[in-house]
Parts: sequence; C-alpha cells; structure tokens
Amino acid sequence: MANPSRRGQVAGPVSGQMRGDAETPFPNTSMILPYGLQLRQTINAGTTSVTIPSGITFVYAIAVGGGGKGINNGGGGGGVAWGWTIATSSCVVGAGGSAASGGYTRYGNVIAGGGGGSLSGPTGIAGTLGSAGAGGGSSGSGGAGSTNYWGIPGGTGGSLGGNNGASGSGAGGGGGSTVANGTAGAGGNGISGGGGATHNEATSGGTGGAGGNGLVGGGGGIAFAGTTRTGGAGGNGINILTGAVTTGGTGSTGTNTNGAAGGGGGVAGNGSNASGTTGGAGGLGGGGGGSGTTGGNGGDGILYLFY
Repeated sequence: MANPSRRGQVAGPVSGQMRGDAETPFPNTSMILPYGLQLRQTINAGTTSVTIPSGITFVYAIAVGGGGKGINNGGGGGGVAWGWTIATSSCVVGAGGSAASGGYTRYGNVIAGGGGGSLSGPTGIAGTLGSAGAGGGSSGSGGAGSTNYWGIPGGTGGSLGGNNGASGSGAGGGGGSTVANGTAGAGGNGISGGGGATHNEATSGGTGGAGGNGLVGGGGGIAFAGTTRTGGAGGNGINILTGAVTTGGTGSTGTNTNGAAGGGGGVAGNGSNASGTTGGAGGLGGGGGGSGTTGGNGGDGILYLFY
C-alpha cells in the first residue's frame, strides 16, 4: 500500500510535497490527493460491496452524494467528502433524487450527504452532511446548505424576493420571486452549489434562478407562469480527476410555455439541458436536477478509492 505518512497535512486535501523535475507522474492522480496514490476503484450508485487487496489497511476515499431532485425548485448539489479511512468491504453510494433529496455516500468514516430536493412546500429543502440546499418556491426562501465532513460550514438560503443563496461547503438555495419580469434567486456557490429558485408571476413572466457553481453544480429554477418564461441554467461543476469544468444544462425559453431549468454539472458528468417543460437531469457525481413541470432527477453519487 501507499505509505499514509506521505500524505501531507492530515486535514488538508492537497499534498504539501513537490515532485522532482525528472519524476514521471503516476497516471490517474489528482491535485486534491496525497502524493503517490492511484485511482484503483470507481464505484457507482447501487453497489454495496468493495473488494480491497490483502495487505491494504488504509484507503483514501472521495465520496460524493446524489444530487437533489428538481420539481418546483432547483435541486441542491450532493455533498463531497474526502480523506483517509480504514479499508472496509462495504459501501453506500447514494442515488440521485427521483422524488426529493439525493442519497448519501459513505465509505468507512468518510461520508457525504445527498443534495436537498424539491417538494411542494414554498421553502427549499436543506442539505445534509455537506450537501447544498434546494432553491425556494416562488413564495419561499431557499434551503440552507450543510456543514461538511471537515467541519466547513454551509451557507444560508436566500430570502424571498429573489435573493441569492449564500456560499458555503454546501451552499444555500436561492429565494423565490413574484416580481414581474424579475429573476428568482440563484443558488450559492461552494463545494456543492445550491439550487436555483422559482419565479412565478402570471402577467408578464420572468426568469428562474440559476444553480450555484462548485465541485458540484446545483440545478436551476423554473419560471412557472407568465407570457415570457426562461428557466434558470444549471450550475457548473469540476471533474475531480482532470480539473475540467463540467457544464450545467441550459433552461428552456418561450412564450406561454417552456420555462424549465437545466441540471447542474456533477464531478463526473455534465448536466442536461431542459426540454420544453421538463427540467434537465443533474450530471453524474451529484449534480442537482433542474426544475420543471416534470422535474429533472439529481445526478447519482459516486465513490473514488485510491491506494
């Protein structure tokens, strides 16, 4: 096994050691990892068992929870947690929300919550275990984000009137709006981006809130009523293994129709675009679902194991 004593700071995600000019880097390594580790296993939602070679006693894990469902408001991005843990033979990898919040992901003592999902109430559902809050309905505030595995605090939800969610490890969802031709609150930015809020004004219309950006993007919010409707875009994420941006989906625009929102980018895949009144799905690795008359599902969680 890789020597855990070479991992840099215990609580720091980035190695403090420098590589020599003549060194050939290991394949499948990332700047958020301790020095010298390789990606050995990628585990998707639904898998519950893990086989670790004999002699490996410690594993470095990155866990991402499933993204929240987008229905009446944008789903929050799934939480992200990382660190060393004793090797075990079981895991939980959360599915993206298909009814409300996403499922949690756990390996050993490393755990990440599922993003806040969308229900019929006006207030967005709060995130858990480092995940982001969902956006607020048109008459409510956004859900709060949650403190993560390392104790980094979450952000508060945006208040009613189109206010944006606050930044945090799990960011807060945006606040709803009923202002003619206005824009609902965007989800906050953070490790996990918050969900965008709903706009609902029957005479003129408006624009749904955009999802927040982060390692995981939040889903955008719907523009629910009015003659001109534009759904919010999903927030962008980052591919943890390559550093490339994963893009959030676009919202749909139209007169007396459309207004659905794009899904947020996950750590392993782009969010989907909205289509008509159907919200885009969140990207693989925790992206929040975009809201719509038919809401987009959250992106499934994912688990990376390095040793």
